[in-house]
Amino acid sequence: MSGEVTDDLFNPIIYPHWMWVLGVTLVVAVVGWVCFCLWRWWTSRIGEVMELQTISDARRKKYLSYVDQIADRYADGDLDARGVHLALAGLMRALGTERTGRDLEVATVSEVREIVPVWPGLADVLAACEASSFTSQDIPAGRSSHEAVTSVLTMAVEAVNV
Repeated sequence: MSGEVTDDLFNPIIYPHWMWVLGVTLVVAVVGWVCFCLWRWWTSRIGEVMELQTISDARRKKYLSYVDQIADRYADGDLDARGVHLALAGLMRALGTERTGRDLEVATVSEVREIVPVWPGLADVLAACEASSFTSQDIPAGRSSHEAVTSVLTMAVEAVNV
């Protein structure tokens, strides 16, 4: 009786044929998936220069009214120079996202220049807003606060009108 148990433990087990077919199918599926992913990556249009989407005159007037509202809040004293720069940066990023179809809400200025080389005005406005927002001083060297705000508001209006 003990000889029968040990014989069963040492005898080879032959797998059924469907297991070999399943294994080959899985290997082919994995190789196919990797090839498909590489092909999609190779043919992607991520680095391609895009054209700006046009916006209607109503949308353009809406963005210009937002710029005017920011200027009015600055004139009323609700916003300081840094607040104007932060508000304009948010507005310009929203406009850039709408016109390019790509998310520019968290992109740096250098990334915006790479993503949208056909619209340098947007990157210039964001650079002007970033310099004022992240430095310990509210104004660039040699300029008054009012001049910096007026300059960036003018740049924003020009960027909206592109």
